[in-house]
Amino acid sequence: MPQLSRRTEALIEKGNQSALGNALFKTFASQYSEDNPTGVVNAGLAENALLQPWLKAFFERSVDLKTTDFTYGQSLVGSHRLFAALASFYSSHIHPIIPVEASHIACGNGLSGVLDHLASVLCDDGEAIILPTPFYNGFEEDMGDRSGVHLVDVEIQKGEHGELAEVERLEKEMERREEEGGPKVRAVLITNPHNPLGFCYKRETLLAYCRFAEKWDVWLLADEIYATSIYKSDAVNPQPFTSILSIDVQKEASCDPARVIQLYGASKDFGSNGLRIGVVVCQHNPSIHRGLSTTAWTMKISSAADAMWSSLLASPSLPDYIELNQAALAEAYRFTTSWLRARSLPYRPAYAGHFVLVDLRQYLGPLENDLKDQQLKKEVELLEELVEEGVFLGPGFSYFCAEAGFFRLTFSIRREDLEVGLGRLEAVLERRSKKVQKA
Repeated sequence: MPQLSRRTEALIEKGNQSALGNALFKTFASQYSEDNPTGVVNAGLAENALLQPWLKAFFERSVDLKTTDFTYGQSLVGSHRLFAALASFYSSHIHPIIPVEASHIACGNGLSGVLDHLASVLCDDGEAIILPTPFYNGFEEDMGDRSGVHLVDVEIQKGEHGELAEVERLEKEMERREEEGGPKVRAVLITNPHNPLGFCYKRETLLAYCRFAEKWDVWLLADEIYATSIYKSDAVNPQPFTSILSIDVQKEASCDPARVIQLYGASKDFGSNGLRIGVVVCQHNPSIHRGLSTTAWTMKISSAADAMWSSLLASPSLPDYIELNQAALAEAYRFTTSWLRARSLPYRPAYAGHFVLVDLRQYLGPLENDLKDQQLKKEVELLEELVEEGVFLGPGFSYFCAEAGFFRLTFSIRREDLEVGLGRLEAVLERRSKKVQKA
């Protein structure tokens, strides 16, 4: 019998050994719904269902397919229609110092797909991308599984996230690697707004990252997929969102703008994970677009998705949608954090994104020692118990959290689903609390 490639066999084995993968498999295999009330409530993946009725009604009345939408279209990386709509959106909501033009944009089938291709464009097999922890748990798969790129995760201490001290941690790691060796670092990656911590980077910290990129001669990737998902909350001193495109990196940080790449997409701000549209904007380096075009056949978005997102981006109703979305996120956050406070469950205040990081360390149970593998085992056991009870939360180990016991809770799912999920979470925690008391 013919064998699968060694690459694929390794990925299969990796998946078999993944506690997160197993939990997701069980969640997707039987998801909670009115028709499946015993299914698993997915409160771990970042999906925004709050304005789904609005979006459904809008797309039903607004999408107008053209005859060219039934062909390969005008470009492998998006239509002229989408480029124009994105340029308008960027101008009004991202506020670039240089207007975004069609030649600056490349689109693909979801930001994960775009990152998969971009990793191969920027890095050779075995090279690396450096980033601060915690970070979005899909980056490893997006940029490593097929391209062979390594992620260099730099642990950031409490109180340092988003501060200049964060960049200093990366500086020390680069200096260490310069002395001791390791895979060559070709890029630095940040998420702004941050996933999973839900904050926006200060302008001064972004400038420090620009100087870092220039000093070490690496690409600077800014994932800004939650750019308009900002809301009022209980967070102290929230920072306004500042896009990397709104900074004159050459003037303010002596950074070559040709190394700066901004990333966006339809999934988060527009509650449309299923449309699968990712965006790369690079305003000063045409070679990035030429590089992506070499494999664009395999990441081309569907014309239907292109038409749908374009219709919303170009609509006079867009400002209303963004305002409604931010208000809905604020209310969902308020409801969720009120529930957490009423049960004395600590959390990290957030003001951006679709989630909040909840501290469940007290429910891990007694630890025989402080070794990380022991802590990880306890976190996996709690994850498995939650899924068995019928609710999935994103485990902290998958985001490279420095300490075990933190879980990412998505509050932007349907309120009915959220209430069921929180009830199941409470049942698990009450059961565990009784066990701890008996011990």
